[in-house]
Amino acid sequence: MKNSDYLIVGGGVAGTTAAEFIRMGDSEGSITIITEEPERLYSRVMMPHFLRDQVPFERLYVRKPEQYEEKNVELLTNKRANRIDTQGKKVFLSDGQEIMYKKLLVASGGKVNKLSVSGADLKGVTYLRTNQDAKEVKDLMSKGKEGVVIGGGFIGIEYAQSFIHAGLKTTCVIREPYFWNTVVGDNGGKLISKILEKSGVKIVTEAEVLEFVGEKQLVSARLNNSQEIPAQIAGIGVGIHMDLDHLRDTGLEVDKGVVTNEYLETGTTDIWAAGDIAQFYDVLFNKHHQMGNWSNAVAQGKTVGSNMALGWDRENREKFLTVSAYTISIFDGTFTVLGDPEATDDTEIVERGSIEDGKLGRIHIRGDKIVGASLINLPADRSPISELIKNQAKLSVSKDKLVDLNFSIISIL
Repeated sequence: MKNSDYLIVGGGVAGTTAAEFIRMGDSEGSITIITEEPERLYSRVMMPHFLRDQVPFERLYVRKPEQYEEKNVELLTNKRANRIDTQGKKVFLSDGQEIMYKKLLVASGGKVNKLSVSGADLKGVTYLRTNQDAKEVKDLMSKGKEGVVIGGGFIGIEYAQSFIHAGLKTTCVIREPYFWNTVVGDNGGKLISKILEKSGVKIVTEAEVLEFVGEKQLVSARLNNSQEIPAQIAGIGVGIHMDLDHLRDTGLEVDKGVVTNEYLETGTTDIWAAGDIAQFYDVLFNKHHQMGNWSNAVAQGKTVGSNMALGWDRENREKFLTVSAYTISIFDGTFTVLGDPEATDDTEIVERGSIEDGKLGRIHIRGDKIVGASLINLPADRSPISELIKNQAKLSVSKDKLVDLNFSIISIL
């Protein structure tokens, strides 16, 4: 039976970063990473850049094999943690191997949601989660003339831009009346639609795909509103779900993810969680939530790695404290989500700018503090709003001031 001082379930950026920060705090302990992937760490956020010919495929990899060796980190690929025995401190792998651990990190992330409609297994129906997915999508784009995007999230936007870049006639199908209207509001959704349509994307709203049509290769997507959209490639972006199967009956508290405190410790001694799967206690907002983005996973990896090397429930361990931020380009524009994007009953919303301006912010205020924001084409507002959220600063100006684009938010700092 194999033994490891630090066993990490998940080879993504949270787990890999954690291993590196463990090594900074402990030069001798053995570190093992288990990953279902067939290879080392690569960047999901770089995939759209590869699809749009901005970086070569090799640039998707963000760690070299020798970097694992230099830090004496063992990477076990093509292996799944099937079961965790938290009492015996043992993990059972898919290949029959068992590994004893002293300290365990759960950073197994999520799995892409797949459509179960007829024809979903046709060649041409794609998802964008792995670097091999990216290769397949790029190959299909080079051969097609028409593409359809199913889903209005971040991945859907990336698909649409990539299809247009490749010269495909592109249609987006979303269930909502506007893109991300639950986050950006109706006006923000209208502005995003306007930006997409100006760049050549056709948008079909309040519709869903009923089936994909074709023999072996995709020919079209048939919708529930009787429309049929010709397409040789379909990009599906309908979210992810957490990989929780191996955590059943472990004694770990599991809700939408693995529940942790502000130190990323679970309720079970010597077990931590980080990355997409961590449902951590956020001291900024006094509640548990999850942040599914790359920069958050990196930040959590740093914190949890340092805390694991220090030890369970030790003094001087670090609270995870960050203002979540996610930014993507939308053709020539930018879109950013900051802090807590959930509008609760006690959230006051202030819109900054307008559709006509081509710049629109949606600022969330609770009490007298900014707690979150979505920003369309307002890149200069990102940093000062992040600082206001992080410092939990009270607003020193009238909320009416925030509406005016001529008012500089940085002046509040």
